[in-house]
Amino acid sequence: MVNVRVRGIYATALTRLLVEKGYAIVQPSEKIAVRFGLTVNNSPSDVTIKDSDDGDGVILIGSPAETREVFEQLTSTIPFTFKTLSKVELYSVYLVRIEKAENGVCTADAGEFKVEVSPCKETPGDKAVVGVRKAPLYPGERVIASKGFRLLGKLVALLHGEPRVTFSEHIRDPELKARLTTLAASRLMGTGLGIHFRSSARFAGSGELLNEIDTLLGEYRRLMARVKEAEPPVKLYSGELLGLIRFTSLSKAFLDDVRDAVTPTISGHHSLRSMGLGDLVEALEFSVMHGCGRDAASKGVHEFLLAKISEERSIRIKHVKPTGEVLELVPGRVEKVLRGPDSTRIIIKRLITGSGIYDGLNVERKPGDVDYMVIMLGRPYIVHNYYRGNTWLGSYINVNTPPEVSADTVKYHDLLVDVSVTPDGRINVLDREELDKAFQQGLIDSRLYQYALKAVEEAVGNPAPYLYNPSHVIQ
Repeated sequence: MVNVRVRGIYATALTRLLVEKGYAIVQPSEKIAVRFGLTVNNSPSDVTIKDSDDGDGVILIGSPAETREVFEQLTSTIPFTFKTLSKVELYSVYLVRIEKAENGVCTADAGEFKVEVSPCKETPGDKAVVGVRKAPLYPGERVIASKGFRLLGKLVALLHGEPRVTFSEHIRDPELKARLTTLAASRLMGTGLGIHFRSSARFAGSGELLNEIDTLLGEYRRLMARVKEAEPPVKLYSGELLGLIRFTSLSKAFLDDVRDAVTPTISGHHSLRSMGLGDLVEALEFSVMHGCGRDAASKGVHEFLLAKISEERSIRIKHVKPTGEVLELVPGRVEKVLRGPDSTRIIIKRLITGSGIYDGLNVERKPGDVDYMVIMLGRPYIVHNYYRGNTWLGSYINVNTPPEVSADTVKYHDLLVDVSVTPDGRINVLDREELDKAFQQGLIDSRLYQYALKAVEEAVGNPAPYLYNPSHVIQ
């Protein structure tokens, strides 16, 4: 059975999905243990799942086979995701051949890929043992390594080139740190190696820790003996697989329903929490627990945010791409919020300050032009309507998942393909090949790919509802 540790704002929903599939949840938080009636199991994890830095999804890291299994399980179950797995294992160790050296940075041949080594004093033709410290998640990213490397256990990691004792951020007790330091010294004195105590070390006994240190020392000696005989490039040691799953607004809505089966959850729970509104969400869900209806609470927070957006002078716009880029567009001013029978539109006025050409329109961009940006809540479009004075220059319909909003931010996940509409009535589909490529590379799932194609078809068939000018909807 695979042991999985889950942390972060998606923990309840993910735990439910994993428990249903038979995975063992280890080191659960007190809240998770109570919600699922779990007997606390503090065994080391095979896979750890935690929030990504921006809160927009989760990172998976752990033993390669188990991490791949859990990654594929989650991405096949949760629809409409951006997803990627590292092609190279984090902390894996290679014997490489230096090909180029410049300013303390080397480029080396690791076999199936090139690696950047820093710092590096070697010269071309030399061989070196390196450990991967940045594993690329997206096509085109570099593998970055250093002369220091680590050998991983479940409880500790041995550090070559870093002769010191370090601790997981979860190990805070001074007495425990002192005991672990003494224990490490009893095995590592004189070896020149350092040690890192992983979070699971706080649950382990001295005998278990010493056994793992001894095992890793044996692996280290075998690795160094192999270095003397091997010719580069060769992989010496496997590290940990790294995966990233980004949850779009559609994914988060699915996870809201999963979580609601465990504990009262308003619609928009995960979107709002990912945008820093956890306290507001918690307050509303307490009200649901005490008799307020879920639908009423969900509608209340939606109306509250629309009211706050209407008061904002400036609003941030975050554009998230399947290729890992997170772009922040030039902020705009909220002009108005338009409510219709089928959707709500937020109109944002953005002043153009740069020069160039408008994408897909083949029209010169000039300072002083205005972009009336239409945020279509619940719909798969963000629309840019460009004007010079009273002259409509054309519109650019960006295809994306339905936008997420907070009081001062709009965030959407771009689906790469777009539609342009010109004043003479021409309608063009743009960058379809980018969408196809992202799907072929596995960066978006099949359901999201089909969703994007359907959105394009609708926009091409009748773009008029998505276009806007300051005085009327263009027919």
